[in-house]
Amino acid sequence: MRVITTTEIVRQPKTYFELAERERIAIKRGEKYINMVVSDKPDCQLITEYWVKDFFSIPEEYRCNPFNYSPSGDLYFADKRNIERLKKSIDQAKVGKIKIMSESEQKELLGL
Repeated sequence: MRVITTTEIVRQPKTYFELAERERIAIKRGEKYINMVVSDKPDCQLITEYWVKDFFSIPEEYRCNPFNYSPSGDLYFADKRNIERLKKSIDQAKVGKIKIMSESEQKELLGL
């Protein structure tokens, strides 16, 4: 992996775009890094090693494809238990089994 600065990418963009097709390029911008990713599909979803580790920390019997529920692949949606809770809450709201809290009740509940 090669780390370059924003100045380098501005001075020689073609060089680094071509290089990104052969190796990983990260552009250092302040305290953050911007990773260059080469793809034939601009809507391709990319995941990190951390995402994979967190996905596999969900028990296998509860895992599902989060991209079926969220375009971002948010791991909250990778757990079937969360999906079922959401469905149950939506069904309760549809039949009016919800309580609308006043602003003061909300603050009291949240301890504000």
